[in-house]
Formats: sequence, C-alpha cells, structure tokens
Amino acid sequence: MTRQRLSADERREQVLDAAMHEFGLGGYDSVSVSAIAERAGVSQPYVFRLFGTKKDLYVACIRERTRVIREAFRTAAEASPEDPLDAMAAAYLALLADDPVALRAQLQAWSSASDPVIGEAARSSYLSIWRDVHDLTGIGPDQVRDFMAQGMLLTVLAVLDLPDLYADPELPLRGEHPQE
Repeated sequence: MTRQRLSADERREQVLDAAMHEFGLGGYDSVSVSAIAERAGVSQPYVFRLFGTKKDLYVACIRERTRVIREAFRTAAEASPEDPLDAMAAAYLALLADDPVALRAQLQAWSSASDPVIGEAARSSYLSIWRDVHDLTGIGPDQVRDFMAQGMLLTVLAVLDLPDLYADPELPLRGEHPQE
C-alpha cells in the first residue's frame, strides 16, 4: 500500500486532532505525548518538533477548539442576520453533536486553568468567544452571560450524555432516565 505524504499543515492538523482526542479522554496530566504520537501515526520527537512541549500542544488544542467555535458562530451569524443568536445556538448544538470528545477536551482545559500557561489560554479563548457573541449579535452583557451560561450547561449535559435533560428538566424528577 502506498502511503500518501501529508503536508506539514496536514500533519500538524493530524497531531492536533489526536491530541484533542487524547486530552479529551484523559486531561492534560494523564495523557502522554507517546499516546498522542501513536494515535497520530507519528513519532514522539516529531510531536515535540511541531509543538515544542506538551503544554504548548495543549494550548494549541485550546486555541484550535476556540477557532472552530468562533468560526461556527461567525458563519451562523452571517448566514442569519435577522436572528444571529438563534443561529449561533444551533451552530453550537451541531458542534456538541459532532465531536463529544472535543467537548471533554474543552472542559479539561477549563479544569486545568490553575496552571498559569493553560489558564491564560483557557481564559483568553473563553473571553474571545464571549466578545464574539456580543459583537456578532449586538446583545447586551446580561444576554451574553445568559447565552454563555446556556452553552456551558449544554456542554456539561452533552459530556455527561444527558442531552435530553436540557429539553425536559423534569426528566430525572420523574425517574425516567435510563441510567438509574
């Protein structure tokens, strides 16, 4: 079988995808660069050559996930200028359904925010999304906060595999959740 050569950008994306998956499963502290390299099909030294350190790779994952969210929001708002907030909400729901492991990586990043480098990347990325919601919709600070709070709730419910709880918050009160 002939193996196709990837460009440096394609290889970098492949390593980022592998890292996002591994970090989503285990968080920063428990994931080895060896596991990321193996998943990406490259050598561990190659990962270090691309990203420098494990922490730099983690920060690159945070920034990439933020880029994906911001791009989805921007595209949705531009496609639906009459109701950009609803369009952005729908875009986020699509992201939630598309890649649950990336969601776990996102939550892992926020939970690692006590580290100065990771925390700075996590905070700046979250704040950039917060500003985008305001800039793309023109809504006020309280509405931005509510939108972001709903997004956080949706993220947590998706990671916990409880998405139905958002639509029907009485579900556990009726004892209807199949996990009980």
